[in-house]
Amino acid sequence: MNSLREKLALSYGLLIVIIVTVSGWAIYHFVNLGRAVDVILVDNYRSILAVERMKEALERIDSSAMFYVASNSEKAHRQFAENARAFEDQYVIAADNITEPGEDQIVADINQKYLSYKAQIGQFLNSRSGQPATEQSNAYFENLEPAFLALKSRLDDLLTLNQKAMVKASERAQSQSLKAEVSTAVVAALGLLLALGFAWRFTSYVVDPISLLAEKAKRIGEGDFAQHIEVNSKDEIGTLAQEFNRMLVRLRDLRKSDYGRLLIEQKKSDAVIDSLGEPVIVTDSRDRVIKMNRAASELLNASKRLDQSRESHGGNGDGIALENLDGAESIVRAVHDAMAMQRPVATEASPTVVPIRFDGDRRNFRVRATPMRDGDGRLVGAVTLLEDITSLTELDKLKTEFVSVASSRLAEPLNALRLALHALSESYVGELTESQQEMVALARQNADKLDELMNDLLELAEIDSGARRLSLERLRPIDLARDALSRFRAAAEDKQVRLENNVWPDLPWVMADRRSIGHVLDNLMSNAIRHTARGGQITVEASEHVGRVHISVKDTGDGISESDLPSVFTRFSNVGNKPGGTGLGLALVKRLVEAQGGQVSVESRLGEGSTFTFALTTGGPASMRKIG
Repeated sequence: MNSLREKLALSYGLLIVIIVTVSGWAIYHFVNLGRAVDVILVDNYRSILAVERMKEALERIDSSAMFYVASNSEKAHRQFAENARAFEDQYVIAADNITEPGEDQIVADINQKYLSYKAQIGQFLNSRSGQPATEQSNAYFENLEPAFLALKSRLDDLLTLNQKAMVKASERAQSQSLKAEVSTAVVAALGLLLALGFAWRFTSYVVDPISLLAEKAKRIGEGDFAQHIEVNSKDEIGTLAQEFNRMLVRLRDLRKSDYGRLLIEQKKSDAVIDSLGEPVIVTDSRDRVIKMNRAASELLNASKRLDQSRESHGGNGDGIALENLDGAESIVRAVHDAMAMQRPVATEASPTVVPIRFDGDRRNFRVRATPMRDGDGRLVGAVTLLEDITSLTELDKLKTEFVSVASSRLAEPLNALRLALHALSESYVGELTESQQEMVALARQNADKLDELMNDLLELAEIDSGARRLSLERLRPIDLARDALSRFRAAAEDKQVRLENNVWPDLPWVMADRRSIGHVLDNLMSNAIRHTARGGQITVEASEHVGRVHISVKDTGDGISESDLPSVFTRFSNVGNKPGGTGLGLALVKRLVEAQGGQVSVESRLGEGSTFTFALTTGGPASMRKIG
């Protein structure tokens, strides 16, 4: 048999033969036992029943003589005739069912005695009419009673004979039943042992090679190609083992031929990374360094630790934890954000700016983290680039200081100008004509815009310089939403815009600065009202996801074109065709949210409204955080 199918068919066939043999043996003994029971019920029980009925009929025949003595001749003749027929019918049954030795002699003697007794009692009933009762009674006791007793005795002999035969038949049936039980149990046990032994042997014969193949395949999956499978069978398993061995040979040859090319490609990639002047760090999904160029190693003082890790891990370079490097807190945060959001993270916000001392100078680096994917699209790690933005931060600092000084210096003359315009509009210096009043109102509007711009510039300067401190506390999202909606209820009603609060009370508390989050919501609400037409709707929503609460301000207004979306949060960016903003509001929103460890995003389509969303962390104790 060279086929696994034939072997399986043979095993099933053998098991079927064992089952049929045991079943046939049991059925054979059951049939014999049934026959023994039939012998008891058919052969002997019928004779016993016939004898009992003959005795009953004989008793009634004897009673007919007593009726005759009692001068009831009619009833005596009737009872005699009925029971004589009943006796004879039962006698025929007993005579036809002779099964035991000596039973035929007893039956013949019963017949002889019955005929004699029948003739005597018939003569007694027919020839003694008119005699005195005393003579009839004496005749009964002298002639009829001895014949009655003799016939009854022979009936008892026949009954006893069949009863003894029935007891013997029952004992034979019990003995046969016991033998059947024992023999069936022995045959079933032998069949079970044979089936178990064959099943174990056949299972080992089939499963052991498959288990060996599975073990070898596991080792090959772990990179051990020095395997060989010895299977001597010529069935499908043997064919599979032969093909497996051929595959191993081809894999070993392929590995030898590709190993050199892989080394060359790895050296090329290492050379490319090392040639980059900016520090580059490659990490896996567990935040362990896979590769690091020379610039990053020198910057983060990691060269010695990298060499030690390579030595302790067999030279593969894996083993340095990213958090053990100098200044790694912001790098780890950026890598986690890139992996969580599954998109590159590159921003100038302070959480991703890493200050590191290098060659005695303090330098600032901007973190750019990009997630890596394998061929199947699964996240396997991240590539982090540290961009030296020291000169840019110095320039920003200079600009910030300039804006701060300029704004503070312009505040006094601007307040004086606004006071003068207020005096003119209120006619403190005389009545103005209608055209003069229009010009003064326009000047006041422009002065208010200038004041708003200066306030935004001062707040941005405060944030950029690090002078602004946040007081983080536990706040309820529903309270933040209610306060913001109440502040803009009048403005919305004036423009006939419906406000809706979809923030639920059971959301977890967030850690945030109340004043800053109020400023964020005020900016988003004012923008939504400005860009939403009459009859529109503005909805404030919130939801929890992975330890953060996402709060959204959604409107049904003009929407933002796809080309304008990337610049929404930049400074002095005016998106849409509705004038009135300073261009700094969304930039402030982004800086304030990120300063509290959150994120901000926008989704919009032109003509379909916009949704601005910012995320805040949940829970935690109150604390102070410095911006910058």
